[in-house]
Amino acid sequence: MAKSQGMVVFGAEFQLTPDNPSRFMDPNRWKQIDKLVDAALDLPESERKGFVLSHSKGDDDLQKAVLDLLAVQEHTGVFLQQSAMKIAAQAMAEDSPSARSRSLAGQTIATYKIEKLLGAGGMGEVYLAHDAKLSRKVALKILPAEFVADAERTKRFEREARTISALNHPYIVTIYDVGASNGISFIATEFVEGVTVRELISNGSSFKQTLSVISQTCEALAAAHKAGIIHRDIKPENIMVRPDGFVKVLDFGLAKLGDQTELQQSLSNYTMKGIIIGTPAYMSPEQVTGERVDHRTDLWSVGVVLYEMLTGSNPFKGESRQATFQKILSEEPAAGAFPENMPAGINSIISKALEKDADVSYQTAADLLADLRRVRREIDSSPSLRSGALAPKSEAGGKSRYQFLVPAFGILILALIGVGGWFLAFRQNEPAGADWSKATNIQLTSEPGTEFYPSLSPDGKTFVYASYAAGNFDLYIQRVGGKNATNLTKDSAADDVQPAFSPSGEQIAFRSEREPKGIYVMGASGENLRHIANDGFHPAWSPDGREIVVSTFGRDQPTVRPNGEQSLLIINVETAEKRELVKALASFPAWSPSGKRIAYWFYAGAFGKREIATIPAEGGEPVIVAKDFSVSNWNPVWSPDGRFLYFVSSKDGSINFWRVRLDETTGTALSEPERIGTPSKFSRHLNFSRDGQRMIYVQTNNQTNIQGVSFDAAAGKTIGVPYWITQGDREIARAELSPDGSRFAMRMIRRVQDDIVTVGRNGRDWRDVTDDEPFDRYVRWSPDGKQLAFYSDRNGGTEIWMCNVDGTNLRQITFATSGELGSGFPVWSPDGKRLAYFLGGQTYILDLSKDWNEQTPQKLELVPGVTGFVAWDWSPDGKKLAGTIYDGSLKFIGFYSFETANYKKIVENNDSLSSWLSDSRRIIYGLDNKILIADTGTRVIGELVSDSKEHLRDPFVSRDGKLLYYTATTSESDIWLLDLSQNP
Repeated sequence: MAKSQGMVVFGAEFQLTPDNPSRFMDPNRWKQIDKLVDAALDLPESERKGFVLSHSKGDDDLQKAVLDLLAVQEHTGVFLQQSAMKIAAQAMAEDSPSARSRSLAGQTIATYKIEKLLGAGGMGEVYLAHDAKLSRKVALKILPAEFVADAERTKRFEREARTISALNHPYIVTIYDVGASNGISFIATEFVEGVTVRELISNGSSFKQTLSVISQTCEALAAAHKAGIIHRDIKPENIMVRPDGFVKVLDFGLAKLGDQTELQQSLSNYTMKGIIIGTPAYMSPEQVTGERVDHRTDLWSVGVVLYEMLTGSNPFKGESRQATFQKILSEEPAAGAFPENMPAGINSIISKALEKDADVSYQTAADLLADLRRVRREIDSSPSLRSGALAPKSEAGGKSRYQFLVPAFGILILALIGVGGWFLAFRQNEPAGADWSKATNIQLTSEPGTEFYPSLSPDGKTFVYASYAAGNFDLYIQRVGGKNATNLTKDSAADDVQPAFSPSGEQIAFRSEREPKGIYVMGASGENLRHIANDGFHPAWSPDGREIVVSTFGRDQPTVRPNGEQSLLIINVETAEKRELVKALASFPAWSPSGKRIAYWFYAGAFGKREIATIPAEGGEPVIVAKDFSVSNWNPVWSPDGRFLYFVSSKDGSINFWRVRLDETTGTALSEPERIGTPSKFSRHLNFSRDGQRMIYVQTNNQTNIQGVSFDAAAGKTIGVPYWITQGDREIARAELSPDGSRFAMRMIRRVQDDIVTVGRNGRDWRDVTDDEPFDRYVRWSPDGKQLAFYSDRNGGTEIWMCNVDGTNLRQITFATSGELGSGFPVWSPDGKRLAYFLGGQTYILDLSKDWNEQTPQKLELVPGVTGFVAWDWSPDGKKLAGTIYDGSLKFIGFYSFETANYKKIVENNDSLSSWLSDSRRIIYGLDNKILIADTGTRVIGELVSDSKEHLRDPFVSRDGKLLYYTATTSESDIWLLDLSQNP
C-alpha cells in the first residue's frame, strides 16, 4: 500500500489515502470547491442545489463534489456546522474503508444509544444520542478510534473536556459526562435545539433580538475569560438560539487556556506558529498574522457577528481566504450597509469592536456588554426600534428575496389606513410607561452583607429597609441621599423584616420573629408598636390605609416551595379582623392604587412553576397575568398610576424587572411584557414613590464555594491556612466528600432551579447528576459511595429520592400521606441499611431493605422539653443522630441517643447543620464566619476556622480525618434607586 500523505486544515491533520479522489490533492481544485461550497452555504437550504447546478455547468465532477459536501453539511443538523474544508476532510475520511467499517449509528456507548451523526472534524465526531440513564437527548463527541493510540490527540480530547466542564454558565453548552467505553473516548454534552445565528441572519431579526443574542454571547464569554479560557472560533454557526430565546455558545474545541498551565503548554505545542486555528472571516488580525492571541480575539469575532446580524453580510469575507485575510488586516467594514433606523450607538460599538489595534478595541466582554445594554435601553424606550426588524440577507442579484412583496404590502397598508387609522391614532396618544433607561441609578446602601426589603416613603424622600448590620435583622430608616441610618427595632434581638410604608407615610407594617410572631405596625419613627396578626408575611397596605394584605408564607425569593395549604389574608389594621382572599401557594401580595385588585405570585403545576395573577380585592376569580412568560415570575408591584404591573422574572436569563400593561379593573393584560433593565444580573424587591419618579430596588450577588484546610482529627486542630477548593461565580450548598475522597456532591443553586452536581476533589470536572426543572436539595452520599439521597419536589411535594452517582436509577423513596408535610433532610446510617428523614417536625427512620408499602417507618418520639427534632448527621458508631432540637421557640444543636431514646442539648440558640468527627463524640458546625467544634460530653466549644469576609457553614471532615472542608459564602445585597426626577 502506498504511503498516505497528510495535510493540515486549520490546525487539524487529515490523512489522504489512495482511496480518495486524486483531484482533492490539487490546491486549485480545492480552492474552486471551497469557494462554491461557501457561497452555497450562505443561501437557504432549499436554494443551494439550484445555485450549484447553475454555477458548475459542464463540470460534473465539481458539481458532484460540491453537492456531496453540502449533503454532509445538511446531515449535520443544527448542532454543529463546519467550514467546507472541515466537511471535505470528513468526506475524505468517510470515503475510506476504515471509516465505513466503524459507523457508530445504532450502537450503545456506556449508557448512550447513538442515533445519527451530527458532524465530524479532525478533533472527533459528534453524534445525536439518547441518554438511557436520564432519558434525554445528548450530543456525544467521539474521538476517532484510529487516534486513541495517539497520545497528543487524546490529550487534546481530554483538554477539551476539562475546558468545557470548567465552565458552568447558562449561555454555554453544558457538559454532562466524560468517559471511555470499549476503547472509545467520549464527551456527552447537552443537545441544543433551536436555530443558529446563521439562520437568524438569513431570515432577518429585530434589533432587540440581535442585541439580546450578542449580549448573552458576551455574558458567556465573560465567564469563559474569567476562567482563563479563550474560545477562538466565535461565529454564527457556534451560537445557538433556543426557542425560549436563550443563547448557547457551542464548540469550545479550539479553546485556549489563558494561563501558563500544563494544559496551556500542551496547547501551545499544538498551535505551533504557521498553523491557523479558527474560521477565516471571523478571525482577529492577531489570529491572521499568527501572533499570540488573548481573550480580545473573541471580542473581535463578536463584533463581526454583530455586524453580520445587522447587515446580512460579513464585513471581511473575500473571494478567497487570502482576500479575506487581506481585508481583515487592511480594510474597514462598510458603514453604509447598516439599516437606516439602526439605534444610535451601535455604529460606535462595532467600530470599537473591530478596531484592528487590540489595545484600542474592547478590553473585556463586560465593557462590550455594558455598551450593548445602553443601546438596549434605547430600544426598550422606542416602540419603533422595539418592534423593528432587520432586513434579511440579500440574494446574489442584490435584491431581498422579500422585495417582491413590497407593492402588495403597500396596497394593503393603504387600504387599512382608512379602516384602522382611528385605532393607530388612539394608540399613539396613549401615555407611555416611565422610561427608566433615562433614570439616574443611585446606590443608597453599601454596608457589607445584606440590606433588602426596601420601602420608599410616598414622597420618595426616605426609605425603610431590613439589614443584618447589628447581628440580626433590624429595620432601619434613612434619607434618600443620606448616609446615616437609624435602627427602628434595636430593642428586639429577633429578626424584623419586610417593612412597608403606609399610604400616608406615617406608619410602617412589618414581619417580626419576636414573641408573639407575626405582623406588627409602628409609627414611622419606631413608636407605638402594635401586634395585629399572628399569621402573615410581606404586608401590603390598601390605598386607604385601613387594611393590610399578607401571605401565610414568606421568602426573600421563591427558592423553596411551601408545604401544606397557604393563602392570602386581608387584615383590618384597627380591629385585627381578618378574612381569606384566596387559597393558593401565594406570596408577595400588592394592592393596586385604586384598591380594586391585588396582585401576587404563586406556585402553579408541577416543578414549582411560578406565575403572576391578580384577583379582585373583594374576592373572586384570579386572572393569570404572566403565564408562560418564564418559569420564574414573582415580586409583582403596581405602578403608581395603576396602568402597569411590574414584576421580577428570569425571562431573559438574568433576574430582572419586567412590566406588562394591565386593565386595573379586570386584570386583563393589554400588552406584551417588556424588560426594565438594571445594571445587575439579580435585581429584586422593587417599589415606587407616589409620583412614580423614583423606583427603589435591591441588587444581589451571592457566591458560594468550597474551602478546605488540613486537619488533625485526633487533636481537633487545623494545620496551615484555608484554601479554595472551588472558585467561581456560582452558588452551592452543603457539599459532602464521597467516602473514597474523590468527589464532592452538593446542591447547585441556579436561577430557576436547584440541581444535584458533583465535582472532583481538586475542584475540576463538574458534572450534573440532575438538570431539570424540579428543586433537588440536601444531597448525601451512601456509605459505600455508590448512591446519592436527596429531597426533591419533582412529584409536587417534597419527598426523598435516590439515584446512582451518575444519575441513573432515579427513584422516589418516601411517599407522605395526604395532609402531611413533605419529607426532607435524608441521613444514611453508617451501615447504609437505614435512612433518617424529617417529616412534620419529627425524625423518622426508614428500613432501606423494604419498600415503602412494606413498613411503618420508626418515629423518634419527642419528650418533655423537645417539640421538634431534625437530624443532620449519623454518628460513625451508629448510636446517635446530631441535629437541631426545638423547644418551643428555642433551638439547640444537640443529638438523639438510640440507646436512651432521649435528646441532649449542646449549643443554645443555634440551629446550624452539624456533623460528627470519627470519634462519635465531637461535632463541628458553622456559625456566621466561624467553624466551631463542640465536645458533646463536656460541652466545651472551640474555634477551628474564622474568616471575617465569608459566611462559613456546613462543615465536614474527610473519612481519613485529614481534611476539614466547608462552604464559604459571600453575600452582598445593596439598595439602589432609579431616579427620573433628576432627568426632566
